[in-house]
Amino acid sequence: MCSARLRSCRLVALGTLLILAPGCERKAPSPDECLDYAMSILRFNDQRLLVAEDKDRVDSLVVKCLTTPFDKELLACTKRRRGSSSCLLEFGERERKRNSPRE
Repeated sequence: MCSARLRSCRLVALGTLLILAPGCERKAPSPDECLDYAMSILRFNDQRLLVAEDKDRVDSLVVKCLTTPFDKELLACTKRRRGSSSCLLEFGERERKRNSPRE
């Protein structure tokens, strides 16, 4: 099993690569925004107080946030509504509209 420190280093490296990709404008959430998202979804207030099991859950959500095309609107919604599942439903609807063929 990976240590939390190694996993955090991987997250930072992944986030840096995504941000610095040549010719790409970063519209997706940053690693810090994804961390805030994960903390909000899991209803944790202080990252320093998390036990190893909770850190793994946070890391998993951060990776999902960085590798899934989440938008900043989803992250803002979860922060406003404290992790409401309705935010994910709204995000899914936006994605369907965005990916549907245009006439």
